[in-house]
Amino acid sequence: MNLRSKVVLLAVFLVALGVWAWAFGAFRQMGCTFFPYGAYPLYPLDDSAFGGTSTCDVVAGDSLLGVNINVRSGVAYPAVGVGFNLNSVNSRPVGHFDFSRFDSMEVVFATKYMRSVTVRILTDDPVYTKEGFRETLRPVVMSVPASRSFTSERFAINKFRTAVWWISAMGMEEDDGRTYLHRALSLEVVNGDGVMRGIPDEIEVKSVRAWGIDRNFERAMFIVLALMVAVFVVLELKFFGVIGRPAKNGRKDV
Repeated sequence: MNLRSKVVLLAVFLVALGVWAWAFGAFRQMGCTFFPYGAYPLYPLDDSAFGGTSTCDVVAGDSLLGVNINVRSGVAYPAVGVGFNLNSVNSRPVGHFDFSRFDSMEVVFATKYMRSVTVRILTDDPVYTKEGFRETLRPVVMSVPASRSFTSERFAINKFRTAVWWISAMGMEEDDGRTYLHRALSLEVVNGDGVMRGIPDEIEVKSVRAWGIDRNFERAMFIVLALMVAVFVVLELKFFGVIGRPAKNGRKDV
């Protein structure tokens, strides 16, 4: 075949490669939005289940989540704020939520007085969690700095660690390093460690999202790329290389 055919083949391959690169960049990343417009129901969280008297009032708008809290004395490690029930999607029950599929989480929020909030994930520990006893769910936590101005804080999912108080309460001598992020039941945004007791405070949340790489899509796209290259090489060899070229003795090369 002539030079023009070779140029056409190369151009087709480059166009296909460009489409592949665009699709890889556009669809490789996956995300899950908890707020706003998330599919997981909200719930206010106080410490009454542990004998505390702290209060929480949640006001959810289309683009802003207002969480008014008053953390009072009575519980050693209070967690007061708002949660997302990951066992329900659009009022339909589902299984565990798998946070291990994601690489990072992003929270856009502001506080009134608190200088930090705690983002925590409650996971179903196959050893320590007992059905019907919420306090036995494993809390894996991340402390996030806060201010009066809205800020976007993004942090790695693998930085979550089990709360120290829970390790002690379960009779464990030390952190076993497990998080069971693939068995999550709830995601919560609660007061930070330095919250002032008895003084009303507020957390305003604009968005809560998790981000990650779709590994299955990534693997499939690399397979497609390998096939594209293989087809191009075969066509190049067949039409312009040695495949099918007549040998000097009149026979075709094997």
